[in-house]
Amino acid sequence: SNTNTNQNKSIQKGKESKKKYEEEADDAFLDQDNQDDLSDPLVNKDQEASDLEGDNSADEESERTPMSISDEEGDLEELGNKPADEEGDQEVDKLVETYNLNMDMDEINLKIKNVINVLSDLKNQAEKGKSRSDYMHELKYLCKLFYDYNEDIMTLIMNLFAPNEAVEFLEASAGQRVMTIRANTLKTKRRELAKTLINRGVNLDPLAEWTKVGLKIYDSTVPIGATPEYLSGQYMLQSGSSFLPVIALAPKENEKVLDMCAAPGGKTTYIGQLMKNTGVLVANDLKSERLKSLYFNLHRLGVKNSIITNYDGVSLAKQFSAFDRVLLDAPCSGLGVISKDPSVKVNRTYKDIIETTRIQKELLLAAIDCCNYKNGAGIVVYSTCSISVEENEWVVEYALNNRFVKLVPLEFEIGEEGFKKFRGKQFHPSMNLTKRIYPHLQNMDGFFVAKLQKYADGPKKNPNTDTKVDNKKKTEKKEKKKIENKERAEKLSGKNKNEKKNKRDTGKKEVLKKESKKKSQALENKEDSSKMVVEEEGQEEVVQTKKKEEKVKEKRDTGKKEVLKKESKKKSQALENKEDSSKMVVEEEGQEEVVQTKKKEEKVKKTAEKERKSSEEAGKKRKESIASVRSGNEKTEKKEKKEKSQEKDIKVLKNKAKESTEHRETKPEKAHKKKEKK
Repeated sequence: SNTNTNQNKSIQKGKESKKKYEEEADDAFLDQDNQDDLSDPLVNKDQEASDLEGDNSADEESERTPMSISDEEGDLEELGNKPADEEGDQEVDKLVETYNLNMDMDEINLKIKNVINVLSDLKNQAEKGKSRSDYMHELKYLCKLFYDYNEDIMTLIMNLFAPNEAVEFLEASAGQRVMTIRANTLKTKRRELAKTLINRGVNLDPLAEWTKVGLKIYDSTVPIGATPEYLSGQYMLQSGSSFLPVIALAPKENEKVLDMCAAPGGKTTYIGQLMKNTGVLVANDLKSERLKSLYFNLHRLGVKNSIITNYDGVSLAKQFSAFDRVLLDAPCSGLGVISKDPSVKVNRTYKDIIETTRIQKELLLAAIDCCNYKNGAGIVVYSTCSISVEENEWVVEYALNNRFVKLVPLEFEIGEEGFKKFRGKQFHPSMNLTKRIYPHLQNMDGFFVAKLQKYADGPKKNPNTDTKVDNKKKTEKKEKKKIENKERAEKLSGKNKNEKKNKRDTGKKEVLKKESKKKSQALENKEDSSKMVVEEEGQEEVVQTKKKEEKVKEKRDTGKKEVLKKESKKKSQALENKEDSSKMVVEEEGQEEVVQTKKKEEKVKKTAEKERKSSEEAGKKRKESIASVRSGNEKTEKKEKKEKSQEKDIKVLKNKAKESTEHRETKPEKAHKKKEKK
């Protein structure tokens, strides 16, 4: 009972302290400059964010004007990512019920879920007077408060995803990804590495089916970055999504490969691993401070075919231009790895993103210029750890318009297809060959991968400059036409008066001509009617005469046909009689020849039988002599050889006799055929 009373007292004290804290916060909030402006927190958004963070940088943030930047290419106007004006924000303020800095986060989360439910069934659940845009503004503001994002990044995410999916992305970005490592096959195998780490108390599994070197680690009793295996270079700490650009590059042995932005060396060491320390691998990075980590990782993992350079990637094409494959993991805003660097969601602005896109475009063109398509593969892989369309599809579209390259399918199926359209802007139809990785769908860091193949050297004509030149030419032509039209009008003004008079005269003449034509046509019609009557009478007589002539012709033709038939019959009978007589003669001659051939055949058969009998008798005698003399004398062997030769001669004679009979049989047949032909 004493414990229960103490608990009740502590609960009451807690409630009283909360009430006091809320009253003090409200008083402090109302004591500021303008009570009307601060009654709704949407009016002073920058100060709100600073209070949530516990910083005193409200003045600095209020000076920033996100999204209102001067862009040469008009990127902001194309996407329509500019935030609402102050008047629009004031309208949204009226829709918000009770947003206060001291509001509980659970209440904000519930409100977010309610707004998403309403947006999923807007017709039935929407309140009167509220449109979809009103609910979207409300959802954006709630997500800003709950997930602690600035205005620019939140508008970008809301434009990129549907409301439900946007909240899923924000939730996934707030959590941590699973730790992944890559086994270094230059020193070990994944199976052996997994066994040793399991023995050290590491709980792990294979990363995925699309990789044979990845492992994901759930928990460990040992620090993963300090094991003997790590220090000896048997594995590398690397996110799963950063495997994909190297898999897309697919480097082969004895090739020349360039990694333009190599530090700290995760992708570079993976390239050297796939090349099996053959060929040449150039690892470049702009910042000399980052080259140390690149050098130590290459040394630790045993990559021996690498060369480290410190050039600006934009000017790298002046130094090298003969690489078979080039990897550009471009510097980006990092919107896909917010879970690793939460400062991105507060410090990045849309202006920063547009500035990075300009650098990315220059780097991608330089990477294409460094690649050789004639003797090598001519492959360029572009990747970023960002999800924004400005840093991904826009950059690839710029490369397709300015260089002779084309998009090629990737070697893996994981991820979502790139955008062909986005908020009214259309991209190249092959943009679906690119891949997007999202934290809330693939449970990996956000990533973008595109594979380009070069098929010709040199730049294309810049469409923007070409359109400007064409527009100038068109305007000049229009001005020239206007001047020419004015001159023509002045010249024609004097001629118009004379033309009007001529038109009147010509009109009168045409009227007179028409009247005269009508009169002449009436006379012609009368004459034609009279002629038609006469022609009809004459036609009847002609028809009758033609019929009589046709009957006479038919009788003549029938008589001629009968005469011709009789003559043909007589000729055919005469020919048949001649053929019968000739056949009889031929048959008699053929019979005589057949009798002669039969006699000759009988003689040949008799001679052949005599020879067979003589040969059989000789064979019997020889066999008897051979049986008596089997002791192996040389004489008997000679006799056997002679006998064999004689048998062969007999066979040859038999064959000749057969051939002669066949030849004799064919002669009368040939003669008979000749006679038939004659």
